Amino acid sequence: MKVVAITGYRPHELGIFKADHPGIDIIKEAYQRKIMEAIELGAEWFIFSGTNGCELWAGEVLLELRETYPIKIAVFPPFLQMEEKYKPFEQELFIRLQLEADFFEPLTQRPYEDPSQLRAKTAFFLDKAAGLITLYDEETGEALVFSWKGLNENTRWSYS
Repeated sequence: MKVVAITGYRPHELGIFKADHPGIDIIKEAYQRKIMEAIELGAEWFIFSGTNGCELWAGEVLLELRETYPIKIAVFPPFLQMEEKYKPFEQELFIRLQLEADFFEPLTQRPYEDPSQLRAKTAFFLDKAAGLITLYDEETGEALVFSWKGLNENTRWSYS
């Protein structure tokens, strides 16, 4: 399992609206545990789109872990200027990831136009990743199930 995709909920889906919400630290701890498990299984690259919420928080965890472990970070936003609607603290983290990731490349070289860009993002991650780490609430998680139901039986799931 060389490449692992990371996804999760947007902050409003979790009731998180401020940078100092105590739930963020809990979420980051959960991602750290699962990322460490993936590293122990041989993961080298961690890929995500940089969506605000869980993906940005996991990206922050990855930057911290990269100081100790030989991992690579790749950020693939589905379109240009995705971060423009983020809150200032989210924009700051997105820009940090853009600057510090080992690879950063929007999947389409144009701003948001239609949902096909989001479907293309999902297809890209399904094609490239051998594993997936996500935060998932079985009672409210239909959006994530829909997005990732294209995973095949060879994909390793890891969720908290």
